[in-house]
Amino acid sequence: MRSLLVALVVLLFAAPAGAGETSGADEVIPLTELIADAETEIALYEAATQVAFSRLPLPGFDLAARADVRMLRADATVGSLRSRAHDTLHAVLPGDVVHVVLDFDGSFDGAAISAALDASGVPSASVWAAEDIVTEWVALQRAIERLREITAPNSPERVCPVDGLTHFRNEWEYPRPWGRIHKGVDMHAALGTPLVAVEDGVVIQANWHYLGGRQVYLKADSTGDVYYYAHLEFWPRWLWTGTRLEAGDFLGLAGYSGNAVTSHLHLGWMPGSEVVELENLQNAYFLMYELCL
Repeated sequence: MRSLLVALVVLLFAAPAGAGETSGADEVIPLTELIADAETEIALYEAATQVAFSRLPLPGFDLAARADVRMLRADATVGSLRSRAHDTLHAVLPGDVVHVVLDFDGSFDGAAISAALDASGVPSASVWAAEDIVTEWVALQRAIERLREITAPNSPERVCPVDGLTHFRNEWEYPRPWGRIHKGVDMHAALGTPLVAVEDGVVIQANWHYLGGRQVYLKADSTGDVYYYAHLEFWPRWLWTGTRLEAGDFLGLAGYSGNAVTSHLHLGWMPGSEVVELENLQNAYFLMYELCL
């Protein structure tokens, strides 16, 4: 029992997968390693829901509450696994084979994998090279599905903040003019694309800034996470400090106000801040990957 408690405490205080990571595009991580990461998360969540928390000999430490907070941000963990897996596929397989592999989900078994690859039109040599990768890919999809299943009851409704076509990449801490570094996700979208609330919450600030242009800060009800929307073309007159929004509610239009030259949403993420706390900006790429891609 004591070893279980120690393992749980270590896992609970570890950063969620993807938190604070600077780049996934240059990494080639074996899918077996990502499967192990997913299984670690699954073990944590399953144990956290089964252990009798009130009997734990940990004065002053609420393990249940800590597990709940981690579960509330499971979207970022899943997004990290998916993003890194996609990067790995593109690094080790030809492009035409990657598109075939992406169609496999957790329902495929070994025979179905071989049959589908043979019928795909992919050259025989590529089929032989892809079989092991596909088997690992399917195992990872099963683990991801299990992660979503376990955490769904505790997770709030979240939606992509760009209600339309968007594309973005991981540019966390990329250099910017005047010695600045990039502390957000630039979600490119056509001028006037609707922007919506990521989740239920309250607007804690809506103003103009010479860098961010028209900007809105939304505090989530679930965790106190603060989402920062910048470069808006427009926001409705009724939106001000104290306005309550539900996930998917209209918040404004994508634009390039402030220090921007193309239309996009700059999205910042301050987990658990409760207030505007720019020092706590974290990488939202993996969260957006799960919500939008």
